[in-house]
Amino acid sequence: MLKIASWNVNSIRKRISQLCSFIIDNQIDIVLLQEIKCTEEQFPYLEVQELKYEYAIYGQTTRNGVCILSKYPILEKLRINLVEGYHDARYVECVVKYDDYNIRLASVYVPNGNNEFEYKLRFLNKLSERMIQLLKNEEITIVAGDYNIAPDDIDVFDPHLLHDQVCFHINEREKLRTIFNFGFTDAFRISHPDLQQFSWWHYQGNSVRNNHGMRIDHILLSPQAVDKLEACYTYEKLRKLENPSDHAPVICCLSSS
Repeated sequence: MLKIASWNVNSIRKRISQLCSFIIDNQIDIVLLQEIKCTEEQFPYLEVQELKYEYAIYGQTTRNGVCILSKYPILEKLRINLVEGYHDARYVECVVKYDDYNIRLASVYVPNGNNEFEYKLRFLNKLSERMIQLLKNEEITIVAGDYNIAPDDIDVFDPHLLHDQVCFHINEREKLRTIFNFGFTDAFRISHPDLQQFSWWHYQGNSVRNNHGMRIDHILLSPQAVDKLEACYTYEKLRKLENPSDHAPVICCLSSS
């Protein structure tokens, strides 16, 4: 079985020990990270290499940044600026060789939208175009990350309070729904049709204790990947550690056959 995790780490250098423990304890084969908040030169290569993982990185000074760590060989790496004129390290893609087939993976960090909501919508449009293109390849494809969108009422702690707020605004939810309609599937929701479980909790206001969260981190699968899906779940333990990221990882398991 292949274990793939997506996690907004909120600074990889601050949480490299948490990351390494998470990978080892949970036997994670591939990790897609967001908000690594460092350049390629600042990346903690030593710790990753000690795990014997390969990497594809698109870094940026102090903010944003995405990367993919893989136990298996990485055959191809792509750093893509989806929106023309913006170079803000939000999308990295690679092809991993696993047994006798290839898997295409992308780690994506969608803009939050608090300051530039229109940019967020433009980014989602360009992400949709890229994902449609990927579907045409008919490959096992996974596009995972911090989408900064809770799709449905069940994915937020209070849909009335958060109605048309950023990360739960109807315009961005429609953009995500369009991606679903094109043929990508939300791995968590297909595994748990009626479960309310979140992936992000604010640092303030006892959000974790009161479970005032949102499910904004998603692992989206092509039809070829859905055929291999065994399970998908949120790993809340990391959010409850001392000095945690405000996000919890999402993990999906694919069959090897």
